[in-house]
Amino acid sequence: MPTQVERRAATISRLLDATEVVVHERGYADTTIAAVCAEAGVSQGGLFRHFPHRRALLVATASRVAERQTDDVPAGLGLLESLRHLRALVRSRPNQVWHELVRAARTDAELRADLAPALREYHRRTGSAVVAMTPADRPWTPAHQAALRVVVNYLDGEAAVAHVLPDPDRDEASLRVLADLLRPLLEETP
Repeated sequence: MPTQVERRAATISRLLDATEVVVHERGYADTTIAAVCAEAGVSQGGLFRHFPHRRALLVATASRVAERQTDDVPAGLGLLESLRHLRALVRSRPNQVWHELVRAARTDAELRADLAPALREYHRRTGSAVVAMTPADRPWTPAHQAALRVVVNYLDGEAAVAHVLPDPDRDEASLRVLADLLRPLLEETP
């Protein structure tokens, strides 16, 4: 029989999973406490035992999504394979939820203030994850960090278009060009 701590953790996990599903399906504005509770199979009172308000639930969901996005980073991939892996992460449902919440924070000052620490942690974790993908004998420099920002920004834009107008051939060709542009920086000898 699960302990109270285990039941509490399971309930929170169900609520966060449900929030991710609802934000993905309905968007930020239509993510209601009632919809999350229905998806999770938890009463509204049960939700409010763990989260004082909707914003706290959304911020906790964003933090969890950010952690999951950077937990499983494969080692030993080549440049093109690394870019494909990053593209898959960027196109994933969790990342779409992340961006939905970040976009909402642009016009919601309270959400923006509460989400800022999660965003900083996400950027730190993303940088660490990418560094882990680079060969050990290559130093990570500010130029590499800037290149990472260019890659992530490109992939975010590509993901937005790919969900509306998919074109795998175009996307693969673009990724190959991006790899060619990055190769001199990332594969140079130290």
